[in-house]
Amino acid sequence: MRTITILTFIFFTNNIFSQNYFDYKKERNLFNLNLISKNQKILSYKKINDSEKLQGRYLGEVKTNQGTYYVVISSFIFNLKNSPTSENHIFIYTDKKQYFGYYYLSHINELPTTLKKCKLYFDNKNCKEKNIISLDNGFPKAINLKCNGENNYYELKK
Repeated sequence: MRTITILTFIFFTNNIFSQNYFDYKKERNLFNLNLISKNQKILSYKKINDSEKLQGRYLGEVKTNQGTYYVVISSFIFNLKNSPTSENHIFIYTDKKQYFGYYYLSHINELPTTLKKCKLYFDNKNCKEKNIISLDNGFPKAINLKCNGENNYYELKK
């Protein structure tokens, strides 16, 4: 009987608290798809609450040897009131607007600035190097955003 009481308590407690759960991945995905649908090439924002927001921009369409893809840069910015911190990604979607993968970047200033002729252009003002990543043969398994002689590798995650 005691076991049943404990399990019932755990079930109801979990059920009550899970209703307040905010699914950031789902919201970010919807935000990104909205950017693609609206061809939103200027920086857009979505406030989540007083200390969190999403910001992103649709870079454009890429036609590679492996198919057509949409590229979106997106940041989840949190702790806005004290010390803002961000999670930064280059998201890739298929021509059917299905999630394909992403590159997680450490800093917001590492995000690419433009996409032209199947090339991602990065313009990190803190770095001497201007990085250009060719996507002619598809999305590389890793990209190197070299900065002041140091390698910064970022892996494609699916």
